[in-house]
This record gives sequence, structure tokens and C-alpha cells, in this order.
Amino acid sequence: MVRNVTGAPVVGDDLYGREAEIERLWTALDRGDSLLMLAPRRVGKTSLMRELEWDPRLTWDVVYIDVEDASGAADLFARVIAALARDGRYRNWLEAGRLPHALRSVWTSLTQVKALGVELKRAVGQDWASTADYLERRLERLPEGRRLLIIIDELPILISRMLVSEGGREDAGLLLARLRRWRQTPALRGKVQTLIGGSIGLEGVLRRARLSASINDLAPFRVASWSRPTAARFLNDVGDDAQFPLADRRIERMLDLLRDSVPYHVQLFFAALQNDCDGAPGALSSTVIERCFEERLTGPEGTPYLDHYASRLEFVFDSPAREFAYEVLARACRLENGVPRSEVAAAGGARAARTGEVLQALEADGYLERRGDRVAFRSNLVRVWRRKQRGAAS
Repeated sequence: MVRNVTGAPVVGDDLYGREAEIERLWTALDRGDSLLMLAPRRVGKTSLMRELEWDPRLTWDVVYIDVEDASGAADLFARVIAALARDGRYRNWLEAGRLPHALRSVWTSLTQVKALGVELKRAVGQDWASTADYLERRLERLPEGRRLLIIIDELPILISRMLVSEGGREDAGLLLARLRRWRQTPALRGKVQTLIGGSIGLEGVLRRARLSASINDLAPFRVASWSRPTAARFLNDVGDDAQFPLADRRIERMLDLLRDSVPYHVQLFFAALQNDCDGAPGALSSTVIERCFEERLTGPEGTPYLDHYASRLEFVFDSPAREFAYEVLARACRLENGVPRSEVAAAGGARAARTGEVLQALEADGYLERRGDRVAFRSNLVRVWRRKQRGAAS
């Protein structure tokens, strides 16, 4: 049965059409790669990560942490230890080592693992480097025949936050160097690997801070939207299972309007149609499809689901480049086929030297794509929403 799960990460049978990506991930991990998984929001990056955790291959143990709201290196290492400690085997394994004094002072007083993260953050914050040293020593002594995958989701957002905080650039560099050391220490080879994920471009963030070398050993793993045939199959299957079947011509029109088959957007569109028709398939028409797209998805009702496309530019660019990026997007959203690249460069004025950098970042983060000598929005949904937002603000 195919369920239309919107918003939350999905695993198992609810993770639709990603069999090839899961196989590629395990193939890369089995050969010893540590990975950098970058993808725009809502294409299913986190679901892929959680699937690795939920259904690990034989001999693998997987822990997942999300650091989008983390405050620094201490927070990250506290979350790694807390995630490991949720598994009784790893809790015992951690306790078997000589716990740093800061950890020892809180560890024995804890009776509930779910409270571990907050307490550990306070303890680790006193000296996160010592905690990282301890954790590295314990990782070198993993049980024979076991391999550990540590998944760190949204690291680019944490690094961006650190870079603008007082003393944060030095700490960010030390944190990235520590994670790199884990990947390259001979004693950890074949035992511990990392998968770093992000919905903004880590390369661009680190390039501005001159820290790019800290991730050049990670193998890139790109996650794209569904292919059009996969999106069509999903809508056909979910419609049948929800007793809200969609005719092929309705599916084609929905996908034409979206243009880029971002799984979350496809799911939102189906849910909007089902709600608008009160679940009665006979009420569905081309008029309803157009109205749902114009009013529910790209109108004010759609803002809570799409506003992150605006807010995450704060992390991707410094202030001058961000203003230029806003101008590029404003020009590109006017027409479905975008604007000539030469027009973008001309609009840059004194910032024209950064045209390539800005366009590269907007393309990498899923806003724009090249079409011949033009640049255009990948998603028609995002394009129309942004055009309306710009019109409302002017």
C-alpha cells in the first residue's frame, strides 16, 4: 500500500521510488567511502538517511543525528554520544572506556537515555576537544566485525551559524578538521564512516571561509527529484490506494504545472486535490487542478511549505552576493523559460564578477537550471510562488 505522507521523513514501504539510490549508497559505503549528500530541501535526502538507519545492512550499525538547530561543536559531539548511548551495546562500550571527568560527572546520575543529550551538551561544552579525543579512542576499539556509520544531517547549516558567531570560524575549522581526521585515521579505516548531509551547499559556505580543503576527501552523492515516470507511477499508485484515482491526463497536467517532480511537492498537490474534492474522485476536474495550483500551492496557503526557499539564502550567501541572488531570482521568475545569462551578468553591475559564483550556488541548491544560454527556475511551482511573493511585496 502506498501512503501519501507529507512533511515527515519516510522509511520502508513509504519511501517510494528510491531503490536505486539506496543500493548506490550501500555500494559506496561498502567500498569504504565517506559521503557528502547534498540536495535541495524536500527531495527526500533525510528519508534516505533514515532508511539507512532503519534498515542497515549486515555488519553495519547506523546512528543518525540532525544538527540543524545545534549551536556548535560541543552540541554535535554530545548528540553523537547520545545517539550511540541509545543502543545498550554502545552504552556499555562507551562506559568501558575511561570517561572524561566532565562526562563522568553527569553520566552516572542519568537514568533516562532521552535526557542524555541536554546533560551531555552542558558537560561536553566545558571541553569538546577532550570529548572528541575520548570518542575517537573508543571508536578505534569497535567490536570486531562491526562497522559504524555516523550520519550528520544539516552540517552546512551548523557551520554557517558557527561562522557568523564570535570565535566561531576557528571552532568551525577545528570541528571540520576533527571530522576529517576520523575519516583518515588508519585505526578507524574499515570501522567508522561518516555521511554528511545538507540542504544548502556546503562547498559554497566553506569556500567563503577558505575551509574547502576540509571536505575534499568526501565522495559527493547527489539526490535529485523523482523522474517524471516515477512521479506519475506514484500518483497512480497512491490514487488507487486512497480510492481517489487519477486519470493519466490529470497526472500529466499536475506534473506539467510542477515541472520539477520534487516528491514533497507532488505529495502536497495530491493532498490538496483530495481535500478540495472532499475525497470524491468524481469532483476532480481540470478547473480544480488549476485552482489548487494557483490558490493552495502558490498562493498564501502555500507559503508555509515554500518559505524555506527564501530563508535558506541567508545561509548560502554573504550580504552582497545575497542581494545579487535575489535580483537574479526576481528576473528569472518572470518567465517560465527564464532569462538569458547575459542579462543576469549585465544586471550585476559592479557585482558582475560574482555572476558565475552566484549562478553556480543557485543551480547547486536547486533554484535554477541552465537551458542553453538561459537560466530558469527548476520548479515551476517555486517560480510562480516567488513571482507572486515579489508582486505582493512591491
